[in-house]
Amino acid sequence: MAGPSRILVPVDLKDGSRSVVEYALQLARPFGAAVDVIHAWEPPQYVAPDLLVASPGWDTQSLETMARDTAGKELSALLGSLSGSAPVALSHRVVIGEAANVVLEEAERGKYDLVVMGTHQRKGLTRMLLGSVAQKVVGRAACPVLTLHVTPEEA
Repeated sequence: MAGPSRILVPVDLKDGSRSVVEYALQLARPFGAAVDVIHAWEPPQYVAPDLLVASPGWDTQSLETMARDTAGKELSALLGSLSGSAPVALSHRVVIGEAANVVLEEAERGKYDLVVMGTHQRKGLTRMLLGSVAQKVVGRAACPVLTLHVTPEEA
């Protein structure tokens, strides 16, 4: 079995995202694999994504545009803070939609060999209400999925 050539790394830009990306980069280096990091922003259910947001001194923009720009800056800052010894083809983008569906669609569309993602191991009511993105991806992905347990201390 050949090693991966394309690795998809979905991140939530919260606890442990940096460690998940670093792990994926370490995994990619020996194989010369490309790494694509994505962040899925899910519009609120009860607020229209085209709702205009304004603040003194800012131009009026849609909630979706503001969220995409903010997440893009956070993602760029996260990747900019990584130090790598060997170069890896690395790209990133923000995608709009429900996280699990976005990851599954991107994995299939991009013909990825591997998905590397973090899991917070939530339990009880939080898991029941929020579900587990990692669990949905593992259960439905066409390619292998490597999950890494992340904790708040790893942020």
